[in-house]
Amino acid sequence: MLEEFLPPERVPKSIASARLLLRQYRTSDAESFAELLVLSYPNHLAPWSPPTMKAEAEPSGARRAAREHILVALDKWDEGSDYRFFITLRETGDIVGQIGLTQLVRGVSQSCFIGYWVGLPYLHRGYATEAVVLAMEFAFDVLKLHRVSLWIATGNEVSLKIPARLGLRFEGTALRGLFLGKQWHDTHIFAITLEEWNERKTELQSQFAP
Repeated sequence: MLEEFLPPERVPKSIASARLLLRQYRTSDAESFAELLVLSYPNHLAPWSPPTMKAEAEPSGARRAAREHILVALDKWDEGSDYRFFITLRETGDIVGQIGLTQLVRGVSQSCFIGYWVGLPYLHRGYATEAVVLAMEFAFDVLKLHRVSLWIATGNEVSLKIPARLGLRFEGTALRGLFLGKQWHDTHIFAITLEEWNERKTELQSQFAP
């Protein structure tokens, strides 16, 4: 394996920008996470969410499902296969959404996917864009990956604004690439590699510098 792609011996549990702190899940977050999910799911997240999220957003069992989600995510963090963060406000500590570096592959690929959502009360403030830049910084500068991809359903206009704002490279459309909201969706694929990140990271990070 190339020396520059060796995984770090110790992975930090948070990364910050001007307004946001992405931090590792905690079991004590279950109640706050459940409240945001229940509030946001019906009129915001439902069409673009995997089937598992519906169960997590059911009011009757949301706190229990949120806790189970957190525990699974922490196990995957320890395995080095997924790194999921709550998007929180540095000033207040409030959880405003979630972002994950998932399906991490080492070896010849050195890659991962980034997925994200911001809760209904916090839309249209640029939090998702800021969080994606932090996630890319974590992927390339901390985890030493070579490639990051974002797969976004073609009808998800709100989410599609993020790669457009960041100037991520459009690679094509996967027909019926994601099963979200009870149906298969054609999916736009965006990506950035380490070489592109190194060329552009000062420009991208300067927009959200602490």
